Amino acid sequence: MRRLSSAAVAATLIASMLQGGIPAAFAGSGGTVSYLALGDSLSVGHQPGRGNTTNGYVDDLWRSVRQQIPALSLQKLGCVGETTRSMITGKNSQCHYAAGSQLDAAVSFLEAHPGQVAFITIDIGSNDLFERCVDFSTGRLDRACTVDLLPRLQTRLTHILDALRAAGGPAVPIVAMTYYDPLLGFWGLVPGGRALARADQRVWAVFNAGLATGFRAADATVADVSRTFRTHDFAATVVVPGRGRLPVNVARVCNWTWFCSTKFAGDPHANRTGYRKIARTFDRKLQGLLP
Repeated sequence: MRRLSSAAVAATLIASMLQGGIPAAFAGSGGTVSYLALGDSLSVGHQPGRGNTTNGYVDDLWRSVRQQIPALSLQKLGCVGETTRSMITGKNSQCHYAAGSQLDAAVSFLEAHPGQVAFITIDIGSNDLFERCVDFSTGRLDRACTVDLLPRLQTRLTHILDALRAAGGPAVPIVAMTYYDPLLGFWGLVPGGRALARADQRVWAVFNAGLATGFRAADATVADVSRTFRTHDFAATVVVPGRGRLPVNVARVCNWTWFCSTKFAGDPHANRTGYRKIARTFDRKLQGLLP
């Protein structure tokens, strides 16, 4: 595999996180039961070279839950590049919402369909971290910046979830996710990549812990995608074709995202397999919450 500079990979990463996207229009009407999905690029199944797709974790989860709720419709409001701030205010959002912001659109939908939303999922926060706390010349996450970011991030998460709860009612399950760490892919991909991956993972753990705390404090259920990807596990190893023996956390990022790929090196988005794994993580949490 061609060795890349961490700066080149990081540049690819930030570009891919912030590509434009268009939110899906509302499709539900009448007595249809809906699944309302909010979030960033992961929630719209973003893929490098393809843009938004219908094969993301939201789509997989919808198809799975439809086996239990056949009339379930899907309302996707996610937006590539969305942060907690742009989700609330609409400012600097890549997407246009008639209601003003992604959160405003979600609240409007909930208020217009009382008792007709089966559950809500949300992934948000990674772009807050990437925008503020990654040095894109090196690919290194800044721990002090991350620690400083978390209280403000948690305040905005509370605002988002309180608004959804007020509009949807206390009975509507809200499930939010932690993030896998795509920067683990630096391991063996760039000079000094092993040390960089370890250092970034330690900061990523702080970020995920703060994210989960914010979600739980606002009474959301947490789908621990980080655990599914075994983000903390450098001890166990597996063989990856073309890469040799790797720690299992690195292997899962390389196998389940585009970060280690030759064509799209540095792209942090999940691939088809990764999106399926995320969907299953949500599905397991939902089984105890749905009627």
